[in-house]
Amino acid sequence: MAAQLTTRQRLLAVGLTANAGFADGLFFIHLGGYFVSFMSGNSTRAAAALAQGHHVEWLAASGLIFAFLIGVMMSSFAVRFGPKRFHPPSESLLSEQIAPHGSAVWTAVLLMLFGAISSVFEPTQAAAPFIIASATGAINGTFTRRGEVTVGLTYMTGTLVKMGQALASAIALGSIVYLSRFLQYLFLWAAISIGALLGGWAYVALGLPSVWLSVATMIVLAIMLTWRVKKRTDRNDT
Repeated sequence: MAAQLTTRQRLLAVGLTANAGFADGLFFIHLGGYFVSFMSGNSTRAAAALAQGHHVEWLAASGLIFAFLIGVMMSSFAVRFGPKRFHPPSESLLSEQIAPHGSAVWTAVLLMLFGAISSVFEPTQAAAPFIIASATGAINGTFTRRGEVTVGLTYMTGTLVKMGQALASAIALGSIVYLSRFLQYLFLWAAISIGALLGGWAYVALGLPSVWLSVATMIVLAIMLTWRVKKRTDRNDT
C-alpha cells in the first residue's frame, strides 16, 4: 500500500519509520538485546528464553510485546473517537482513501513524551522502554483504511517481501512502475535502518537522554501533519 501514498504522505511515513528505528536502536543497546518496535524479534527472544527456562527474559520480551499491543489499541481508539480536526475532511473509517491520522501520531507523541519523562527519574526508569514500545505501536495507526493498517511503519518483513516482489517484476517485465515501487519500499526499509543506526550512535554519545531527540522529532512531525490537515480543511471551506 505504500505505493499508493502521495509524496507528502511518503515523507511522513519515512519520518515516522526513521524515528521508530531511532528509538529501537537506542533501546536495543540500553536493554542489551530487546526491541521497542521490532516485535518479531521480541517474539523470538521470548520463545527462546522460555525454552531455556529464562523466565525473567521471557517476561521482559513479553512485556514489550504487550506494551506495543496496548499502544496499537490506544491509537485505534484515538482514530475512531479523537478530534476530527486531526483528519482530512473527506476521511472516514468507511472510505477507500488512504490518509494519515493525526490522532494516531499525537497519541504516539504523548506516549513517547511520557516514556522520556519516565526515563529521567530512577524509580520509573525501568518503565520507560515499555512506554516507548507502546508509542511505536501507536505509530502504526497513522495510515489505516476501514480500521486496518495499510502501511506498517515499524515492521519491515512485509516491506522486504514487497520490495523483492517489485524488483522481480521490474526485471521480468522491464517495468518502470515496478521499479518505482521497489524504490519506495527501499526508502521505507532504509529509513528504519538508518534511524536505528542514528539511535545507536546517539545512545553511545549521550546515553538514555538521547530519547528526547526522538520526542522532539515526533512533535515536529505531528505539528507538520496537523498544520497540513488544517490548511487543507481551510481550503475546502472557502
